[in-house]
Amino acid sequence: MNSFQNIFHLFFIIGYLVLFIVSIIILKPFRIHRHRPKSTIAIKLSYLAFLAVFLTFTYLLLFGKKKLPEGDTPYDTLFNIHFLLFLSSIVLPNIGIMLRRKFRKNRVAFNLIFTSINLIYALYLICLILSKKWALL
Repeated sequence: MNSFQNIFHLFFIIGYLVLFIVSIIILKPFRIHRHRPKSTIAIKLSYLAFLAVFLTFTYLLLFGKKKLPEGDTPYDTLFNIHFLLFLSSIVLPNIGIMLRRKFRKNRVAFNLIFTSINLIYALYLICLILSKKWALL
């Protein structure tokens, strides 16, 4: 790797760290809500866990070695199940964390639903990372 690529990697890592730190500052994950303390902390921490996994996944997608195991072939079409799940993972958790204050009556249920969505996407991306399926995207 030449020095330009090293600097490029460093800028991405710094950008990802800044994004993650700003997300922590904005969310204030350990600020306790009087009426819904557990569900509020759960949605915030699950979102931050998802964000950490998502940023790791996108870093690998951009800079990881795209070496496929023998027998695996890249997908023929752009719109395969993994790509569609990846696209939905970009949208759904972010919508959930942004709209959480709009719900007044069913906020605990909303928090729990999006906590589970965040954790499912995080586990899915972890499975892709560990199985090296991210190289197929």
